[in-house]
Amino acid sequence: MSGISTGWRHTLAAFAVTLALGGCASQPTPATPAIYTATGPHEVGVLTLSLSDRKVEVYYPAAAGAAKGRTNDVYLQTEPVPPMLAGMLKKIPDTVDLKVTIPAFRDAPAAKGAAYPLVIVSHGAGGWRSGHGNLLSGIASWGFVVASVDFTEYGFASFASPSRDMAARRTASATALEAALDLMAGSNTQGPLAGLIDMNTIAAIGHSAGGGTMFAAIDNPRIDSVIGWAPVPPQGPGATPKPTLIIAAENDSGIKVDTLVAAYDKLNAPKRLVIIPGMGHNAFSDSCLAIQSGNDLISAVKQMGLPVPASLLDLAQNGCRPGDLDTREGWAIIQHITVAQLRSSLVLPGASPEIATDLGSVFKDAPFQLREALVPGAAH
Repeated sequence: MSGISTGWRHTLAAFAVTLALGGCASQPTPATPAIYTATGPHEVGVLTLSLSDRKVEVYYPAAAGAAKGRTNDVYLQTEPVPPMLAGMLKKIPDTVDLKVTIPAFRDAPAAKGAAYPLVIVSHGAGGWRSGHGNLLSGIASWGFVVASVDFTEYGFASFASPSRDMAARRTASATALEAALDLMAGSNTQGPLAGLIDMNTIAAIGHSAGGGTMFAAIDNPRIDSVIGWAPVPPQGPGATPKPTLIIAAENDSGIKVDTLVAAYDKLNAPKRLVIIPGMGHNAFSDSCLAIQSGNDLISAVKQMGLPVPASLLDLAQNGCRPGDLDTREGWAIIQHITVAQLRSSLVLPGASPEIATDLGSVFKDAPFQLREALVPGAAH
């Protein structure tokens, strides 16, 4: 693909046809905006793929009945700790439960008979591939193959040997993204995911620093749509008018809403900006629930008597403290907005071009704000 992405070319074409038919008596009725706060129609499988220097966690639509006889997948928050620091884990008190359960089933057989769009994902600084497992499982349940990559350039393991060469980090991250896309293309030809992935329909999602990585790839011809969760602001609008979405957390102490509003203003249409009240920077991650119960890795490190920088502690807990938006409620809202944007921007069958903003009484305390400019040159 080149220039305008395939999916958005279809949208613009449909828009042009609608204008041309403006005087006709019968026009197709636009799809009613759906609500995606609940789990989707698919059970979800999860498996791990490997590149030479990193791993990729893949969440995917599983075959009907795949959950039978299986239990939800569980990972340990200590898994991304580099070997040189592994000895310290023995000092973690036995009272700290570092297990995280996600709504997906390890190595479940994949669904058959359809190919699903690919969503390539990056965690933020200090994160790792499994750290958004709850949200990514929910997205996969709505009919997406979600591939979450270990970006070792700025992930948890990088803290053991941090690099200040940002240019080199960006180059390495872009190379890793291409390698991950190639890995998924290969996995679509053989193995447990064969035939499951629509490699012609690809979106990218990134949280925090990972959002910066994905927006830096906006001109990558393989990517049709980009979504940033509290992202490091895009460095530029990109040369091609691809659909974008920024989700900002109102109480974010790391990446302020005003910064993301300014970044949104500079992006090309079609674009959307959502601001979710009561939410902070780390509300997108699994660790938020663990932090609230005191069963998170940072709390464990503190109990071991190791120094934790105040800025890192604040950012890790931002959005996960008493008084913040309920974590599961926040995940449901993020899931709804993300799935609606994926479906509309990738022009999937039956997708509404709109995002529903009235999510019902359950979410009445978190009425998110939506700004959008869907037609190039339109006011926003």
